Amino acid sequence: MTSRPLRLAGAGLAAALLLAGCGGSSDPEPDAQETGGASPAASAGGDDGLNYAGTLREPEATARPIAKDKKVVIISAGQASISSSVPVGAAEEAAKAAGWETEVYDAQLNPATHAGLVRQALASGADGIILQAIDCPGVKGPLQEAKAKGVFVVGIYSFDCNDPIFKGNDPALFSGAINYGPDAKDIGAFTKRYGADQAKAVIAATGGKAKVIFFNQTTVTVLNYTGQGFLEEMEKCSGCEVVAEVEFAGAELGPNLQQKATSALLQNPDANVVKSPYTSATLLGIAPAVVQSGRAKDLYVMGGEGFAPELDLLRAGQGVNAVNIAPSDWTGWASVDTMNSLFTDKPIADSGLGWQLVDKDNNLPPAGPFVPSVDFKSAYKKAWGL
Repeated sequence: MTSRPLRLAGAGLAAALLLAGCGGSSDPEPDAQETGGASPAASAGGDDGLNYAGTLREPEATARPIAKDKKVVIISAGQASISSSVPVGAAEEAAKAAGWETEVYDAQLNPATHAGLVRQALASGADGIILQAIDCPGVKGPLQEAKAKGVFVVGIYSFDCNDPIFKGNDPALFSGAINYGPDAKDIGAFTKRYGADQAKAVIAATGGKAKVIFFNQTTVTVLNYTGQGFLEEMEKCSGCEVVAEVEFAGAELGPNLQQKATSALLQNPDANVVKSPYTSATLLGIAPAVVQSGRAKDLYVMGGEGFAPELDLLRAGQGVNAVNIAPSDWTGWASVDTMNSLFTDKPIADSGLGWQLVDKDNNLPPAGPFVPSVDFKSAYKKAWGL
């Protein structure tokens, strides 16, 4: 595969997988031009090589009674973002179900607040801290203080100080990590596989002739990994090409990102695929540009996490053809299960988490958000003895 990159870069918000993509006047309202039709990019539904069964499994059933009399603080990268509010809300729900005192702190999409919020949590007497989309290097000092005090730290979409992506020799400061199963010992490689599966869907949908406009916000660690996985898988396709790579900052979500997407589409009239890194980028720039280009029926758009507003676009044929859903509410519950295992000094149980490819013909609910076939909440409560 050859590549002709177009780099439209900007300094990113380190917090965000991120800015709010649902509700209110911020939502894009593209014209109701259908996605799908004559183009081979219209559907990935007919390819037998794609795993529409997904990789989600029942959480491990081993009994692990809930620790008593604990306080947990959950620090959100920004509750204005659906990518934060959903997993944080789920973690709060799970912690309250466990009977723990629970508080949520909101970093309001401002990384400069992260260290202070961790120290605030320590001062509040927290026994455990859950960090959502906040990587270790930015809060290293406070996490060292947490370790010295015996306060446990768990991440949701957060990466520890010893992760290879940071290219340093710092020791790990997270107390434990969500267990994604035996195939996820290397969490970076596991995260890349998510992006690789998105690429496989793209390759199948285009018959191995994808010409991709690839968008990403590389300042966000998890997006860096998923993006690498996508690009590495595309390299294996001899008939495919990444015709443009468009980098953007979280602060550009909205008109600026839409303009970048419009420019990329104009500069690459032969493109037949658009890859979005996450739901808010789809909603607040990429999908509106695709629809307004008049080329929606000829483009296969791989969306982001597949939150409800993105699924609405998929159903309506408005600039989204598929999403790869890793349920973030389940992830929130898994973070609490992980914290409980640390409190009780037990092995961290397999969460059962994975992902599910969804397109118009496969796994798409008729309305509303995606609901996993696994009743993970009941499974956790049973394991906790509740």
